[in-house]
Amino acid sequence: MALTQSLRAFVGRAWFSVALVLLWELAVRAGWIDTHFFPAPSALFESTWADASSGKLWQDSVDSFHRVLSGLVIGVLVGVGLGLSMGMSRFIDGMLGLPIQVLRAIPPITWVGFAILWFGLGSRPAIFLIFLGVVFPVLLSTYHGVKQVDLIYLRAAQNLGARGGFLFVNVILPAAMPSIMTGLRVSIGLAWILMVVGELIGAPGGLGATLMRAQDYDQTDRMLAYMIIIGVYGYVSDLLVSRVSSYVLRWQRKLDE
Repeated sequence: MALTQSLRAFVGRAWFSVALVLLWELAVRAGWIDTHFFPAPSALFESTWADASSGKLWQDSVDSFHRVLSGLVIGVLVGVGLGLSMGMSRFIDGMLGLPIQVLRAIPPITWVGFAILWFGLGSRPAIFLIFLGVVFPVLLSTYHGVKQVDLIYLRAAQNLGARGGFLFVNVILPAAMPSIMTGLRVSIGLAWILMVVGELIGAPGGLGATLMRAQDYDQTDRMLAYMIIIGVYGYVSDLLVSRVSSYVLRWQRKLDE
């Protein structure tokens, strides 16, 4: 029953997208749109199928996923760690607050020169840029999540004898988790954006690198196909994080009920 409902919901959301693709194909075939400037969906499918058949698409996907996942994991670990530390300690907040606010205002793309200088060419500069894009949203979300923990919960737990690690694990962290998961969802989108930027820095392969090479050779069908593929991967990643968030925060739904 649940599977049938999910399928119906998906069809209900997807029908407009399918209709839009069909209209796009008809408009190109009717000559209303120049195929050089905006190729038809059928041309995108042919280009994607060719790369998938040769194995190139799968290798590019693996390379890009590795960079996104590496930067995301490092950024989340550092961001959550710093956010919790700053939220729970006025001393650490006082020391790190100003430097972090200044660094947060610097666009990650401006670090490209230093990324190359420090890490050379390849995957590491891309991972570094993804880390920079991920760490600050997660850090700030975690920080505000800790700061917004209701004092009533803290005092009630302390009156019952909760202290130290027990108080942190059972009260502070669960209360801050909704904010942490929100920061993670924001960061996953930034990670895919910065993956494309990072793969311009001499990456040997990847979706972004292939997209840029297609641009150099005026392969508009491959350009648009890879843009859509990156968008789909970003959507699936966000959907996965959303499902994980729903599972982690299932206690919240029980409270609402």
